[in-house]
Amino acid sequence: MSKRSGQFGGGKKKKQKTYHCAKENEKSGATKSKSTFNIQPDMAGVLVMCTRSKENRAVKEALDILQRYGDELYPVAEEEEEDNIDEEEDLEASIAKEVAALKKPKGRKRFANITTGTDCVVFIRTLPPIEPVKLVHHMLTDLNTTQKKTTRYISRYLPVEKTCQAHIEDIENSAKQIFAPHFYQKDSEGQIIPRRFAVVCRVRNCTKLARMDVIKALAATAGQGHKVDLNEPELTVIAEICQNICMLSVVEDFNKLKKYNIESILGVNNAGTPEEPKKESNEADVEAKIEPEEVPEKAEIEAKEEEAEVDEAKTGNVEMSEKAKIDQ
Repeated sequence: MSKRSGQFGGGKKKKQKTYHCAKENEKSGATKSKSTFNIQPDMAGVLVMCTRSKENRAVKEALDILQRYGDELYPVAEEEEEDNIDEEEDLEASIAKEVAALKKPKGRKRFANITTGTDCVVFIRTLPPIEPVKLVHHMLTDLNTTQKKTTRYISRYLPVEKTCQAHIEDIENSAKQIFAPHFYQKDSEGQIIPRRFAVVCRVRNCTKLARMDVIKALAATAGQGHKVDLNEPELTVIAEICQNICMLSVVEDFNKLKKYNIESILGVNNAGTPEEPKKESNEADVEAKIEPEEVPEKAEIEAKEEEAEVDEAKTGNVEMSEKAKIDQ
């Protein structure tokens, strides 16, 4: 057998799909910390999907929108101070206030970009009291109501309640913590309240975990008494695995809000479907074409019936005349 025939044999396995690091960071000479995967366990935030090579612009869009909606749901409390000093002391007080503000250590921002080093993937870390699931649901519900697009490069928001190491045991332990308010609630009789749920999992740049193994582990962690419903689930468990980190969350209205896809919510993906008015106009044209053809056929039938009546009348008159002759 020749080398060429051996190279193109049918026993070759398909290569696993990989998500390469962003080329924009490599070309610009960014430092290692800015182009590497920096998501750590025990984080919460929002996973943002965006256009390839537009990750930096997507970060600015995400921070702006998350900050705006975050201020609506979780307004920042402003300290009110009473100014009961004289005009001469007003200047001194304002200078002292500015100096104190400069010396005061800056707190951590409520929203911060955590680099992923992966194309089309951005992670925005959130801090308490921000709840990522509630925040993203509020954003997408408002988008579904207003139908106004406010982003250019972002295509999807996925909330992340908790991150952990990408091991089955760690995933099960973290899932139990976020599953408690959803799957472990009991009624007045002490019975588990049944819920319909689905599990959505995606694996990126991780070869040590299989997607179905993660789905089975999460479904088992939900416990007995619940039913898997992929069409109309009450709750959807989202598991996003990227490199050595698993990001988990439990969300509502996942199918109703088009799997949290912005373009699908706005109907951009349905632009190529046929429109109903065109079908109605075509049917009207067909009916218009059929009606003129049916009218001559009816006229011909009526004319034939009249001719038949005339013939019967003529035959009847002939018979009457013949009887009259015989009687005479």
